[in-house]
Amino acid sequence: MRTNPTGLRFRRHLVLAMPWLMIVTVVSISFSSVLSGSSTNVFGQDQKNEIAWLKKGALSEHNSLPISVMWRDAELKDRLMQFSKNQRVAIFLDRRVDPSTIINLTSNNITTEQFLLEIAKQLEIGICQIEDVYYLGPKKTANSLASTSDSLLKAANKFGKRTQLRWKRSGDLRTATVVEPKQLLLQLAKANDIEIDGIDGLPHDLWSGLDLPASSLACRITLLLAGFDKSFQFGGTGKTIEIVDFKAPEQVTQTFGDISDAPAVSKILKKEFKSLKFSTRRNQISITGSPESVGIAGMRAIESQKPEMITGSTTTFSLTTRAARGAIFATAAQRSQLKFSYDKNNPVISKALNEPVAIQAVNVSLNGLLEMTVDRSPLTFKVTDSEIVVSLK
Repeated sequence: MRTNPTGLRFRRHLVLAMPWLMIVTVVSISFSSVLSGSSTNVFGQDQKNEIAWLKKGALSEHNSLPISVMWRDAELKDRLMQFSKNQRVAIFLDRRVDPSTIINLTSNNITTEQFLLEIAKQLEIGICQIEDVYYLGPKKTANSLASTSDSLLKAANKFGKRTQLRWKRSGDLRTATVVEPKQLLLQLAKANDIEIDGIDGLPHDLWSGLDLPASSLACRITLLLAGFDKSFQFGGTGKTIEIVDFKAPEQVTQTFGDISDAPAVSKILKKEFKSLKFSTRRNQISITGSPESVGIAGMRAIESQKPEMITGSTTTFSLTTRAARGAIFATAAQRSQLKFSYDKNNPVISKALNEPVAIQAVNVSLNGLLEMTVDRSPLTFKVTDSEIVVSLK
């Protein structure tokens, strides 16, 4: 979606994560990631954020790489948050979406945004990117949320430089294991020297812990209020905000990135959506018009993304799984663009390949992964230029 390409250089590696089976190509930044901005310390806890979330150019680069995902009987929120942490892609699931929904999907060689779009389609919800966070929630909200946050930042400008800086101030949103959103909003207000009118009208609710990358104060409060179908407006001198019903603007602008041939895609979309305005820049398409139409056109733009295919020579693996040895061999071979072969008539080999094995690994080579896979088994392996061959020791 919205991207911010830079000249930074990256190295690529591949993440293999199960259960059930998820193989994901991700981006590893070639220097240490530094979390910028102030943090939100909840209930007196100064928590260390161990997730180096991808942001700006790194997030865009990540989305240009292919992922292949297979989920079977997956509980939505647990699996989605696991995916989020493994890929270092921040995702916010609206409280109105049932977190226990069971998801079944198989996607091959698609972008991260295309994968999230597949989930949104199954649930008949929307998706948008607000700063460096992907939001999944009701279409009405998703189609307007990013524009709403941008509009609030612009509205803060009329109150002077000090107020403008307050609302643009970057901070993480990290909470305890369980948090009451009303208390979190009050804590944000105190930390940023603002007052919130109408907060008593929010219903009591409990959320599981939040861990989101640094974003503007406007973005953080916008996300927290979205699930209650609320937003806010400024009052007084800009130090007071009033919680109001969320109202979609008549017109929004959204920018979608990682479009391999943005001018060609834009030309196709213009024919289908005659009421919308389109502009292109590099690999990006900006779309302006009614929120609903922009949301639908944006889905088409995301569907047109073509991930950059890479070879196995730069592949490393990270996984936490308990799966059959054969499944790990087959998946590693596929993602390394190699064949996987063994003597199918040998019952000892077949039995060992069907046995489950528990593996935890971070950024290991293909050989390293396969060594862990055959550990404590009668198997050995050989990797050639074209295949992985498994045999008995």
